[in-house]
Amino acid sequence: MTAMPLEQLVEALRGGVISLLSNGAAAEWRVTGAELLDHPEALATTAPGHLLLGVGLDIADREALGAALRTAADQSCALAVKCPTPPPPEVSAQVTTARVPVLAVDPRVPWTRVQRLVTTILAARRAVAEPGGGGTTGGDLFSLANAVAGIVGGAVAIMDTQQVVVAYSNLPDQPIDETRRRGILGRRVPEDALADHLNREVWVSDTVVRRHRPGDLPRTAVVIRAGEDVLGSLWVAFPDEAAAADCGPTLQEAARVAALHMLALRRQVDAEQESRDRALRHALEGRSAQGDPPGGVRLPAALVGLAEAVQEGGDEESWEAGTAARRRAALLRALDLAVLDGRSLGHEPAAALLGDRVYVLLPAAGSGSVSTGVLLDHLLDRARHSLHRSFTAVDSPTVGTTSALLAARRDIDAALDHLRERRAAPGAYHAGDLRPELVLRRLVGAVREDAELRTGIAERLRAHDAEHATDYCATLLTYLRHFGDVAAASGELHIHQNTLRLRLRRAEELFGVALADPTRRLLLTLELTALAGLPEPPTRG
Repeated sequence: MTAMPLEQLVEALRGGVISLLSNGAAAEWRVTGAELLDHPEALATTAPGHLLLGVGLDIADREALGAALRTAADQSCALAVKCPTPPPPEVSAQVTTARVPVLAVDPRVPWTRVQRLVTTILAARRAVAEPGGGGTTGGDLFSLANAVAGIVGGAVAIMDTQQVVVAYSNLPDQPIDETRRRGILGRRVPEDALADHLNREVWVSDTVVRRHRPGDLPRTAVVIRAGEDVLGSLWVAFPDEAAAADCGPTLQEAARVAALHMLALRRQVDAEQESRDRALRHALEGRSAQGDPPGGVRLPAALVGLAEAVQEGGDEESWEAGTAARRRAALLRALDLAVLDGRSLGHEPAAALLGDRVYVLLPAAGSGSVSTGVLLDHLLDRARHSLHRSFTAVDSPTVGTTSALLAARRDIDAALDHLRERRAAPGAYHAGDLRPELVLRRLVGAVREDAELRTGIAERLRAHDAEHATDYCATLLTYLRHFGDVAAASGELHIHQNTLRLRLRRAEELFGVALADPTRRLLLTLELTALAGLPEPPTRG
């Protein structure tokens, strides 16, 4: 078993089970195991660093306590005694002068339970920050699962709140059923067992709960908590109901130990997630910074952009003028939801909030991960039900370089702008499918910004419309968009077909519009589209 600093062991057993009476002479004591003080044969071969359990020791007997302290000192071990807290003054004075640490055990706690708890915690190899060492790893949870399985005689599985199997016992001759086999192979709770796994009785209980799903082995479950924060659950499959009768205290203590590891793992995962998110934000902004992961963002990957949809029946101005704080809070919740959904469905996403858009990078799918389309459908559905918000999502094709990633962001931004302007329904869209619209937007934008790309005829038409209250621009643009179909164009404009024909002839006479020339028709379409929606030109008064 891995040695653990005594203070960490006491901290793991906090809650009235064990407290520290005396530190002893050494600066730091490390515990490697537990042994009974009244077992002379075992004591003869006990290695230094054990915790001696003072079974049968009466602390009121000064001589007996002194003998126990000398034995512990001779073996370089710590001593645990049954003692109320605070201890009697004479006991406190005697242990304070001892050369070994002394722990006080709640007199109401059986020694068998103390031994079981210490053994379980040490078997879990709780992470200790050694000089130059690291922190807790998933292997600690596997050791804990094996330790618990050995104590209770069942098969242990530890799941997080996303129903992912993060650790399981692998001792020989363990009981197993089809649900456990599929859960271990798929590293998550099987779909048909989710209802039983998520049963409310399990997750609201502060104690151990028994479950027996038809066709499965009987199970006992306990929720893993850190204060009010639920971190996951620990389940044990037993060969029969009788085997599960007396394991409650062990599983509850094991859940407390598991919480320590899962908190450490969460911190590690959160640190990695923060690093990925920071690298994505810097990449999308066209810069890199110290502290980004080696190589920056993980590529190849698909980029997804999300924007809150304009409410049906609302207008763009009122939507933009909505409460900024509430909208940003919704975007931040959507960002968290995207990361959680990505993780739970097998991806390792990076996410960033830039402006009023959430961007999620999904590295090329590995084994067990779902497609980007399935993930987006799931995410948008959860956002509707959990956040009560509707979002529009656009995903890019897979990109392999940072320059392609920046181009993908530009395409996604243009697509989201286009969909918002068109009042498109919330949902998932592909940038590749919107490519023609995006190319047209760029062409129109270039024509709008650069006078050298315009013939000037559209400006003259707009000026005339403003001056004389005519509708040449709208008439021509509608006619061109309907490919010269007079019936369709006049129907959209709500005018008679002859009226439309008259306007077209007048436009040709007054402005030299050449509707029979393909090149001029194309240029006129681009110019009218570019100028549509711009403020009306001033009229001469």
